[in-house]
Amino acid sequence: MIYTTHARRVLSDVEAVRAKLENEVGRTEWRLYWVTAVVLVRAVGHVLTKVDGAAAPVVREISNELHRRWKNANAGDSIFLDFIEQERNSILKEYEFGISEGPIPVLAKMQNSVTGEFFEQQALIGENIYRPMWSGAYEGEDGRTLLDEAISWWTTQLDCIDKESVLRLARIRQRGKKCD
Repeated sequence: MIYTTHARRVLSDVEAVRAKLENEVGRTEWRLYWVTAVVLVRAVGHVLTKVDGAAAPVVREISNELHRRWKNANAGDSIFLDFIEQERNSILKEYEFGISEGPIPVLAKMQNSVTGEFFEQQALIGENIYRPMWSGAYEGEDGRTLLDEAISWWTTQLDCIDKESVLRLARIRQRGKKCD
C-alpha cells in the first residue's frame, strides 16, 4: 500500500521540471526551472510529514525518525544534507545559486604538432552542456545529475517509508487481535 501519495506527486513534478532543464538555454527560464526544481525537491519531505503524515500518523513517525538520520552528516545521506537542504537554503534565504548560470570557460594546454611548442587555448563549454556546482561537497558535479540523484534518493526513501508503514501497522493490528 502507498502511504506517501502526496510526496510522490511533488516528486513527479520535480521530474517534470528536471526534464525541462535538459534542453532550456534561456538564462532566465533555466534559472527559474532550477529554483522550482530545488524548492520542490525539498518540499517532498515537508509534504511527506505534513500531508501524508497527517493522513497516516505512522508515516509522520517514520519520516521524523528518518529526518533525524538524514540531518546527520555521517549517516550516508549526503545528497539530502549537502545538496537538497543546502541548495534550497541558499536559494530561499539568500537567492544565491551553487550552480553555474552560463557558459563554462575551459583552458586547454596544447602542443603545436609542427614546432612542438606548448600553448594554452581558452574555449567555452556551451550554455547547457555542463552546469557544474561551484562549491560544497558536490563542487564540479553537474547540478542536473544531482537532481537525478535526489529524485532517486527520494524514491528509495518513500519506498522504504511505505514498506515500514505496512509492517508497523500490521504489528499494531496483530497486537490488537491478541487482546480480543
